[in-house]
Amino acid sequence: MQADYTAAFNAKDWARAQTLAQQLVDLAPTSEHLFLLGNAQIRTNSNDDALAAYERGLAAAEAERPSPGQPDSEWREGKGKLLVGKGNALLRLHRKDEAKAAYRAGAEVSPKPFVGYFNLCAMLVNDTDNQAAIDPCRKAASADPAKPNAWFLLATALVFTSPTDEKDKSIFLINEETRQALNKYLELAPDGPHAEDVKAMQKMTR
Repeated sequence: MQADYTAAFNAKDWARAQTLAQQLVDLAPTSEHLFLLGNAQIRTNSNDDALAAYERGLAAAEAERPSPGQPDSEWREGKGKLLVGKGNALLRLHRKDEAKAAYRAGAEVSPKPFVGYFNLCAMLVNDTDNQAAIDPCRKAASADPAKPNAWFLLATALVFTSPTDEKDKSIFLINEETRQALNKYLELAPDGPHAEDVKAMQKMTR
């Protein structure tokens, strides 16, 4: 049944994916099955239901926690995904402070923190809270340096928190980290969707 869910999800048949995920939960309300349910529900904008599924999943995950001394990397990754899903649902429900906390918690618990830090970074940059965005953007770029959008967001946050030239306030005086972030995006995605934005930022800096 889980293979059928994956096929429906990949085909963007959200209603079928949700039905199949609910059947999986009914059979066994594991953290993994509740994660799948939340992912299907959020695609149909059933955001309250998705939040409830992720929260049930987190409760299930606590019951599934490995015994002390046992490998827990896979468990921590699963919990991290649930927390990021919870953050996505909270963001859709306009509960931004709670979403930020969920994203950060998801990144901090997971051995693969990219998505949690990236979502937090993107949320803060979109809200033009660039100073607060620098740390999660930096951590997202560090967690997966091959992702160009993380470098774009980091560059954006760094540029727009840089001092301006005293004689020309339209020019930002950037440091080497900022220059590297701009260049890294163009290196990874020279024809990417943000390439022109990056080139425009480069013209605004020295």
